[in-house]
Order: sequence, then structure tokens, then C-alpha cells
Amino acid sequence: MTCGDLPSSPAPEVAAPLEDENLLPEILVRLAPLPSALPRASLVCKSWRRLVTDRRFVRRFRAHHLRSPPPLIGFFEEVSRKPDAPNPAPDAPEVLSFTPILDHPDRVPVERFSLGLHDGSGRSNIGCRDGLVLLIDPAGFDIEVLVWDPVTGDQHRFLIPWVIDDGQGTEILNGAVLRTAGILDDRPFRFQAVLTGVDRQNKRLFACVYSSETGK
Repeated sequence: MTCGDLPSSPAPEVAAPLEDENLLPEILVRLAPLPSALPRASLVCKSWRRLVTDRRFVRRFRAHHLRSPPPLIGFFEEVSRKPDAPNPAPDAPEVLSFTPILDHPDRVPVERFSLGLHDGSGRSNIGCRDGLVLLIDPAGFDIEVLVWDPVTGDQHRFLIPWVIDDGQGTEILNGAVLRTAGILDDRPFRFQAVLTGVDRQNKRLFACVYSSETGK
């Protein structure tokens, strides 16, 4: 060492990006929002599993991907019978069937999104938005509306008010459901539903709005 030279010290170790506790969440939150993304990441190591299963991270992951359209994992359609039902009756009620479109490992099993209704009634799908499905059952005296979250399996039911549906030729023509603002993993979910229809008995059109928070 010559005069005036300062003693050198070893350079501080820099953590690899995937080991940096501050940087890793920024990387994983940008994973594609596919069904297998977080489960596969959780298999890497214990620290990754702790991160991706943390409720705060999951909320942030969902909020991050709200900015872009979610991937289409499949679609619902009404079929006159279950695909495996032998010799169905001609007047058998239609059932809601899920058809997955993604390849493995993101392919969602058909039974995962089964409505699980065994009361023999036929329900019509009139809307799907924000991860919620809007169905109606017009078979009874009262028109029952069912809002269903296929991911959690949660269901919310309500009846069309008697002042609108007097059981005399009322028909729902269209509808939409919207998940209202709140925590993304709220259970039960909160929503508003808008329905339009026709009262043929009194020759009038109508529209009604229902809020799950007020129950009316």
C-alpha cells in the first residue's frame, strides 16, 4: 500500500432479485392472472409459498390485474340435459353447463363450476359480469333471481317484487349484474342487479334495480 491509499473493503453482497424480500413481491404480482400462476409459484420454496398465500398479497395481485381484462377461462351455456344423462325426458329442464377453453395446467374442470342445484327447476342465464352469473327461474308463481359466484360457490337469491310480478304474464327480457365496490374477497359478495321485462297482462315495460346491501 502506497502513501495516500485507503484500505479497500469487500463490496457488500447484493441479494439476487428472486431472494430480495422487497423486490420479489414486485415480480410475482406481475405473473399472468391464470389459474395455475400462484399455485405453481407456491411450489418453488417456503418463502414463496408464504408470500403468495398471504391475504394482503392476494388482494394486491387481484387489484393489479383489474387494470387489464382477465383471461377467458371458459363459458357457460344452457343445455337441455346433462351430457352424461341417458335418454333424457323431452321436457327435461335446461341446465347450465360450463365449458373450459384453456389448456393444462390452467384448464378448469367442468365440475369445478357446477351450480349444484338438484331441485329439477330450469334456470335461464341472462348475464355474466365481474365473476358473477345472473340467472332467473320463471317456472314458479314468483320469479326467483339467483346471483352466483362460480369461484367461491356463494349464491344469493331474491324475488321480483309482487308489485312488478303479479304472476299474470310477467317475463324478464334482459338483465345485468355488477359487483359493487368493496374488498375484492368479500364474502358474501356484494352486488347490484338490473332487470328489464314486460308485464303482458297490463301491457307495460318495466325495469328494476336490486342491491344486496339493502336487500331490495
